[in-house]
Amino acid sequence: MHETRFIRRGGARHSQRGTILGVVLFIATAVAALAAITSGRVVTETKMQRTLEQETRAYSEAYAQLQMALNVVNTSAYNDNNENLELKSSIEGGHGGTAGTGEGEKVAEWLQDPEGVVHGKIRGTDVRVYRGKDYLKRLADLKDKPVGNVDPDNDSRSYYVLEAAGRSGRTTRLVSALVRENQPFSSFVFFQNRHPLGVSGAPRGLIHSNDALAFYFPNGDYTDGVSAVNGFEYEAGATQGNTSINDGNPEATEIRLDEADFDELKTKADLFVGDTDLDADMKLYDDGRVRIRQYTQPRWEQIERTYEYEVITGYETDTVTETQQVQVGTTTETRTRTVQTGTTTEEYEYTYQVQVGTTTETRTRTVQTGTVTEERTRQVPIYDTRTVTCTRQVRIFVPYDDGSGGTAVGGGAEGVAGEYQWVTEEYECEETYISGYETETYTVEVPVYEEETYTVEVPVYEDRTETRTREVPVYEEETYEVEVPVYEEQEVQVEQESPIYETREYTYFEWQHFPPELQSTDWVTIPEKGGTIYIEGRITKLRGELNGRLTIVGNEKVRVTGSIQYVDDDGDAAMVNGDDYGQEYGRNSDYNGHSVLGVIARDDILFTHNMPRNAEINATLLSATGRVGISGFEISEDGEPVKNHYYGLEWEETLVEAAYDYTDYKTKTFRKDSLRRLGGIVSNDRILETFIGQRNDGTAFVDAGFKRGRMRYDYNLLFNPPPNFVEVPRPVVTSIVPIYFVRNGDD
Repeated sequence: MHETRFIRRGGARHSQRGTILGVVLFIATAVAALAAITSGRVVTETKMQRTLEQETRAYSEAYAQLQMALNVVNTSAYNDNNENLELKSSIEGGHGGTAGTGEGEKVAEWLQDPEGVVHGKIRGTDVRVYRGKDYLKRLADLKDKPVGNVDPDNDSRSYYVLEAAGRSGRTTRLVSALVRENQPFSSFVFFQNRHPLGVSGAPRGLIHSNDALAFYFPNGDYTDGVSAVNGFEYEAGATQGNTSINDGNPEATEIRLDEADFDELKTKADLFVGDTDLDADMKLYDDGRVRIRQYTQPRWEQIERTYEYEVITGYETDTVTETQQVQVGTTTETRTRTVQTGTTTEEYEYTYQVQVGTTTETRTRTVQTGTVTEERTRQVPIYDTRTVTCTRQVRIFVPYDDGSGGTAVGGGAEGVAGEYQWVTEEYECEETYISGYETETYTVEVPVYEEETYTVEVPVYEDRTETRTREVPVYEEETYEVEVPVYEEQEVQVEQESPIYETREYTYFEWQHFPPELQSTDWVTIPEKGGTIYIEGRITKLRGELNGRLTIVGNEKVRVTGSIQYVDDDGDAAMVNGDDYGQEYGRNSDYNGHSVLGVIARDDILFTHNMPRNAEINATLLSATGRVGISGFEISEDGEPVKNHYYGLEWEETLVEAAYDYTDYKTKTFRKDSLRRLGGIVSNDRILETFIGQRNDGTAFVDAGFKRGRMRYDYNLLFNPPPNFVEVPRPVVTSIVPIYFVRNGDD
């Protein structure tokens, strides 16, 4: 009598469509089917206890063997084709097994391989190694239900399965691990090649720095593995005590970022290869298409200009004939004029007033003669106090984030980053109010007035007239004669000094800007299995909605100018609340797509000022020689961000950047409310999504970049990276293992 049973630890996360899907999940599928291979067990309690003890010992032995084998694989060297030498040697039968020799092993019948399936042995162990697709056939054979041709295109060639068998008494236990030969760089949420890396919040996914790793701000929570070559640092209020690290390695081995072969990536570009020296504007559409507009590169050039001008080199005497007005005589003209010949006496009348006496007038006026006392009444309010709720405007400090997100940080500020806001605050206060009125009597002094009569003396005037005389001039007209010259036109010979001119040429240079010019517009449809696009020049604009599996390779810089979202055929986005930082950023249960995007740039990948205030990026971004981060900065040799994107550039480089800045592709600093990301960032130079400044009161603020960050790691990228994405030459063990297979009795 025997029993076969299966236990699975962990679980495969929902994967996407495509040929790799069957490879990533085949173990879970096959082993789940094996649960049906069971038979009854009728044993005594004593025998049951002994059986359980044997199963435990068998599992411990199998698991120990598997760990030894994984250590051999993990420490293996790689050849130039990024092949793990231990896996290569083992699968070819170099250390035993049926691979390469065709010889079987003396094992129980149920442990033997089905027809057409072979295995090798990991060096120094009894652990079997299978090709991934072959192992599916092995497990299916145990159920006596063979499968068809798995992965006919051999896309799973870099996937292997290690199987260890532990034995105790009559109990055999199997432990299997799915191994990917190379680790795609897409498995990192943050990867920093040069310079220290600063992170904050609670990012999920692997984080690695080939320099130091700095944790910013208190209450950081790092659930997945974090590693650094030059140790951990704590900045801006973060300490070892207030930072939670689940799996940390401050003395990690360097992971080199020199695997990006752009010539090879160009040969693998099966969807589109851009023209030489042309930039591209790219937009992704929810129907699985990509629009690519190619432009000439903007530039400044020194243009030679020439103009002619004349200069005087001397003078010469010339005799010329001119027509001139010549006086030939005179003529007498009679004219008239007015002249004063004398004066005459004239009489006129002059009228004026003189006072001839006075007269008495009687007038009246009002005068106060005294006062009288009057009694009056008035209503007087009665005041009381009561406690009420009052409001007032107060200025409070509001942190930019609650710590549950994750972002790459730079800047030397201390304290939590946030901003001051005016808010309405309620408080208890005493209020005075009128509870009633009472009548009050009071007296006033009222003045008494009377009319009185008085007299005044008023002068009396009368008009008088007298005759006066005055002298006035006397004028007469007189006639006089004048001599007037007479002219006529005559031709005469005259000498004159004429300038001698010489024509000369002046050459100068001026800078002229040549803006980009549209050369072509292409539409690319992404096939089901996905594909790769290669752009020779810069990608000056990248945004849109992606429906499909795509890798975009830029041979120069890439500018992200808008949100990038994964969508399915129904238009449902992969994530919810990407544009609302006040809501939780999470998976959309209605999303049924398989979208994944990788962006590989030889130079920088920049988040630009064109992005919306609340931006979302679904992609894994890799900069091979530059950096990934916000525009407007350069990174110094010691890894510090400098708010000047011309910093450290040679004249020719500055001229190139200035040509782009003169057009619509401006590189400048900005501040946005939030950036939410699904995917990872791999960068040669320092990653920078948020640059922190310092206030005089000790608080910090976002000086440039995104005030708030949320990111979610796409675990699908561990085993289902974007097409042709750059890989790290080291193995990865999938999270769906180990798988335990138990058999009691070998018959």
